[in-house]
Amino acid sequence: MDVARAAEVSAASVSRAVNNSGYVKKEVKERILSVANRLGYNPNPIAVSLQSQKTRQLLLYQNEITAPYNIQFFNGATRAAYKRGYSIFLDIHCDFDKIKRHLVDGVIFSLDVLAEKYIGTVGANYLLPMVVTTNDASLVYARPVHSVVIDNPRVVNMGIDYLMARGHQRIGLILPEHGKHSKIRYKLWKNRMEQEASYAGAKVNVDALVVRAEIGDTDDVLILEPPLITQPSDDNFAAYSSFNIGKRAARRYLEGKNPATALLCFNDDLAYGFIRHVEKNGVRVPGDISVMGIDGIYLREWFEKKVTTVSIDVENLGATSVDVLIDILEDKKPKYINWTVPKILEGDTVKSIDKR
Repeated sequence: MDVARAAEVSAASVSRAVNNSGYVKKEVKERILSVANRLGYNPNPIAVSLQSQKTRQLLLYQNEITAPYNIQFFNGATRAAYKRGYSIFLDIHCDFDKIKRHLVDGVIFSLDVLAEKYIGTVGANYLLPMVVTTNDASLVYARPVHSVVIDNPRVVNMGIDYLMARGHQRIGLILPEHGKHSKIRYKLWKNRMEQEASYAGAKVNVDALVVRAEIGDTDDVLILEPPLITQPSDDNFAAYSSFNIGKRAARRYLEGKNPATALLCFNDDLAYGFIRHVEKNGVRVPGDISVMGIDGIYLREWFEKKVTTVSIDVENLGATSVDVLIDILEDKKPKYINWTVPKILEGDTVKSIDKR
């Protein structure tokens, strides 16, 4: 009412002018906006969003937020959203029914398993624009979905190429026992190592180079009550499940007679859990065994021993997912499949050996 009185117009004219929701003479609209600015008036954002049918708010689903990977993804996503005038809400409960009460323009999934379950339930009829980050380029959803794809064939082969260039021929793999992403990387690794054995004319049981850690059913990622972060144990890894997977893998490695001279790990978290536990038991990294990770998590900069890794640039994954979603919302017609570009980050956990 203060703006209406000062501009000598009706309250309805003020509403139409500031919300850009109806006709107002140009000179009258300019006078209203000038007065509104002078008086510090800000339009109701809900009213504005109802008029424009846009909230400039996005929703990111992650199954938890303690993992360094997820933190980096979220950081990249929020930075990209800010640059383009959007905000991001984070939901780690993944209670998809609640999405109908969120005022958001679109949805991002940092894990394809979450996207599959969303599309198979609420998302089947609630058709918000969405983008998913996936490890599986062959994945087909019930409806067309824009995706940002981690180039696993390139990632796994880059890791093997790096280790072979440093003289390693018996290159093993550390991975979780279950989970489709684990199976994808295992299949890629196995195909490559069998191919290398064939080229060398050697008879090798490549599965003898694998170290697996049992972790239960990793496909069940819909945790409605995420675990509380407890006080860290004496090895400082109690709160991070992937570190504990690495610890269990280390126990299996120590119990067996794995002939590998280098081990490629499913991710960096697992690599650090493995390294920590084997070194506690007298195995030197890289003196006795070289270890390489995948992801390129920021925590590697904080450890005394920096893991050598194939970086998938996790922050850029989050940023690219946001950019693709906003391009959809702004009708810029982005590509349906967007590939990542991995690179090697050298550290202290791989040594060169005699190739003879």
